Amino acid sequence: MNKKVFWAVMIGIVVFGILAATRTIWQDPGEQTWMKGMIEKLHVLPKEQNLAYDKACASCHMLYAPSMLPARSWQVLMSGLSDHFGDNAEVSDEVRVDVSEYLQRNAADKVENIYAQPMLALLQDDKTPLRISETKYFTLLHDVVRPQMIASNPDVKSVARCEACHYEALQGRYNRFAVRIPNYYKEGIWRPMRAPATKGSE
Repeated sequence: MNKKVFWAVMIGIVVFGILAATRTIWQDPGEQTWMKGMIEKLHVLPKEQNLAYDKACASCHMLYAPSMLPARSWQVLMSGLSDHFGDNAEVSDEVRVDVSEYLQRNAADKVENIYAQPMLALLQDDKTPLRISETKYFTLLHDVVRPQMIASNPDVKSVARCEACHYEALQGRYNRFAVRIPNYYKEGIWRPMRAPATKGSE
């Protein structure tokens, strides 16, 4: 065996060994059981869709992921729609039952994802939060957000408008690197943008 053939065989063996050892990296993620399970947990929105929920709630606010609150919270919320945070959000009994069951079926204590488990871990068993922003997990994640950045910000106004700052919220993604607060920019900390100078003020 000459040197060229020898080294060709050796290189082939090494390449085959590397590919075999790193199979889980280059393999189609859909074929990897462990990765498939991990990817599913990154999605806050459930696979199941509910048209009644979309139709009844989307006209007033974004469709919050059911896993952002425990089932007991959704049960209470859906049983008091006549006074839904100061508004009358009543729907037919059929729609209310359908939406309530959907929310409870996909609630934080019924599914597994990167938001549900940490939120539940910080929630006391005797507490039934009615606002996502009332949970300790939410407040910890937003500890750098000052009140004036929300309530006094004309393009945000409320912490209930997740999509105003999390531009992937409607797809169920809340990546900390996919955040932009209107009228603010980040330079180590969030700083307000300066209004453009007008003539006479220069």
